[in-house]
Amino acid sequence: MRRALALLLIAGVLGAAGPAAAQSPIVAQFWYSFGGTNREVTEAHIKRFNESQSKYKIEGTFQGDYFEALAKIRAAAATKTAPAAFHVIGEAIPQLAASGLFENLEPYAKGANGADLEDYLPGQTQHTYFDYLGKPPAPLVALPFFRSTPILYYNADMLAAKGVKVPTTWDELRDAAAKLTVREGSEIKTYGFEVPVDWWFWYALLHEAGGSLVTPDGKKAAFREKGTEALQFWVDLVNKDKTMKRPPGKDYNAWTVTNTDFINGKVAMIYTSTAFLNYMTENAKFKLGTAFLPGKVKQAVPTGGTFFVIARDAPPAQKEAGWAFLKWMTEPAQTISLSKATGYMPIRTSAVNSPEMQAFYKQNPNYKTAIDQLRTAQRFPYTPALIEIQREVIQPNLEAAVLGIKTAAEIMQAAEAKANEILAKQQ
Repeated sequence: MRRALALLLIAGVLGAAGPAAAQSPIVAQFWYSFGGTNREVTEAHIKRFNESQSKYKIEGTFQGDYFEALAKIRAAAATKTAPAAFHVIGEAIPQLAASGLFENLEPYAKGANGADLEDYLPGQTQHTYFDYLGKPPAPLVALPFFRSTPILYYNADMLAAKGVKVPTTWDELRDAAAKLTVREGSEIKTYGFEVPVDWWFWYALLHEAGGSLVTPDGKKAAFREKGTEALQFWVDLVNKDKTMKRPPGKDYNAWTVTNTDFINGKVAMIYTSTAFLNYMTENAKFKLGTAFLPGKVKQAVPTGGTFFVIARDAPPAQKEAGWAFLKWMTEPAQTISLSKATGYMPIRTSAVNSPEMQAFYKQNPNYKTAIDQLRTAQRFPYTPALIEIQREVIQPNLEAAVLGIKTAAEIMQAAEAKANEILAKQQ
């Protein structure tokens, strides 16, 4: 009797504790920067990861847009309270890496729970995103996450009605914008073209004009002449031709206005990110088309979106959980579902070549434009000065030319001088 009672007591103790309670999952934080549908998609994948295994639990937290999240990461890093895993725009990687914020991912990638780095799509990885300016590539600190390029979106119905072909050069874009602009007296009912007056699109124009941001050794700015040419192209479309609408607002507010104008039929062609392709497809009441950005000397495009990183100061167990999550999120099955749900590009060659994605592209050719356009991708210089040149030198000053406050030449001359001051501090 006593033996039976003891067995019951032991069973009760084991039942109360249970194997799961004996080993709780390792919890790690993941900060992300997507709103709307992309936020829902991200959260759904976090949930799927947590349900796919019991060793780790990732808790995702929305931290605002890319630059709001970047400010929060910097603040958290200063107090060593950064989340184990997060994602950042590529332009910020050199500066944040130099500050010691990121974990070196090479040991993880080559470890027992490693990743096939050769399968990541060229043009999307850390080492194909950056030009290392004659120096050896920096240690691997980032894996591609949601990756994008700007593409040309066009209202195929409007183009067909006016007999306009999809432009492939600046001259063709200018001509098409003129033909597609609809005026009623002094009022413009429909603009031919619209693009946020933004660094990302200016960088595309800079390279299309045959320019570059810095000299081959990375010591001096090199964008004044071709950067002026790029900016002047916008100035002329807005103020001389009056065929390009200047979206009001800065940063992503201008992007939202551009997308809304296009969906509402107020503009025939726009530049914006492939990240909005799912939104455009679901909301357009017209035949939607996508194409490469038109070129001048050449066709060229920057890549964008974000990269996964792990905080160097996070506890080892949380870094382990962060790596498991990053590796899982970049596996072919996940990158396929993420791409199809958003419009961001798949990040694996095997995913792009899979029967599932090939069938999807055949039915939805607009989604393949960004992948094909990667062959014209332009790298960013790997320098800690990059994010400062973007955010403090170029971005805040572009609109002044379009508004007629200063000339494009004056803005680029001042910008180059300021960029050289920043670059000199890095040497």
